[in-house]
Amino acid sequence: MSTIERPRPSTPISETDVPPWLKEAKVAVRDLAVPKPWIYWADLLVTLTIGYGCASVFLDMSGVSWPRVVLFAVAVFAIFRASSFVHEIVHLRSRKLRSFQVAWDLLCGIPILFPSFAYAHHLDHHRCDSYGTDSDGEYLPFGVDPPRLVGYFLLLTLVWPFLVVLRFLFLTPLSFLYPPFRPWLLERFSSFGIVNFKHRLGISPNTPLGYWAFLDIACSIRVWIPVALVGLGVFEWTRVALMFLIAASVLSLNFIRALCLHHYLSDEGQISYVGQLQDSITLPDNPLVTELFVPLGLRFHALHHLFPHLPYHALGCAHRRLMAELPVGSDYHQTVRSGIGAVFYQLWKNTWHAPKPSAAKNGNHRYIDAPSALRSAPASGEHARRR
Repeated sequence: MSTIERPRPSTPISETDVPPWLKEAKVAVRDLAVPKPWIYWADLLVTLTIGYGCASVFLDMSGVSWPRVVLFAVAVFAIFRASSFVHEIVHLRSRKLRSFQVAWDLLCGIPILFPSFAYAHHLDHHRCDSYGTDSDGEYLPFGVDPPRLVGYFLLLTLVWPFLVVLRFLFLTPLSFLYPPFRPWLLERFSSFGIVNFKHRLGISPNTPLGYWAFLDIACSIRVWIPVALVGLGVFEWTRVALMFLIAASVLSLNFIRALCLHHYLSDEGQISYVGQLQDSITLPDNPLVTELFVPLGLRFHALHHLFPHLPYHALGCAHRRLMAELPVGSDYHQTVRSGIGAVFYQLWKNTWHAPKPSAAKNGNHRYIDAPSALRSAPASGEHARRR
């Protein structure tokens, strides 16, 4: 099978790009880097039991009632949390978690049509030469572009489940019947967590294409089974429609989560390491509510970009240490926001106060609450100016 590989430019980080307190921060969190598999297994299994149990009862009920609405909400949030474990799988490629990845794919990824290969693009979001550029599938300048861009992507969450179903229903079988089509499918229609559709999934010789093929075929079977059951009269089409509603709701939560992770103020190509940190957000308050919408420690997103190798269960402790030990007013302290509402309010103000193209071109742009490292972000070659 042919593979696709995108060369990435090498962008060295100068000493001025690294915050002076980074070594101190590394020492502070060094002992937190080892994942605890039992936490992963317990969290996933409990979450899936709640999510699938509530979804099953919800699908079996009829009519509109408060109990059914509650079951729907609990199912959506639980499945959303369970799906978020793919983020941990991509980052923590430990032998101790290899069995966890396989179990996650079998118990969650395949049933919800979100296999682990659909999130393989995520590492591009952490590379210094691709963050905030066309090579970053998870980044668009939402804080710079007009508010309608956010609206477009909220509407897309209603269409995306339908496109994913079509992919596994028809394109997956076609890619195996006609092998020259498969590289195109993997490169252009196998990343399900992206907002930047210019992104192309890079596949290296080390990519486990055999395992990906297994997941692809399993997801295709998963789609064909309910279609066949509806055709045989075992399922009513309304049940499939309700499953679609659950999927669209989970995708909507995923997009809301994405908007809570960054300011999205960079639209001029590569930015410095400090700029990436300042473009990220920390939400330490209201843990019960915040964890629902930004689960598995991703509310400490600036910390995650500093140390992507830290397991999710260690991020809260790591955050408290950094807040106590780093100099007051450090770049990390400045990433803290009071809550999700404050993040969305700031995003709304930024979009309405974003510079006109002519002003931006002349360098006369002023963002609301824009970090200095972002305001001075240099454009670079092929990635200059995304809009």
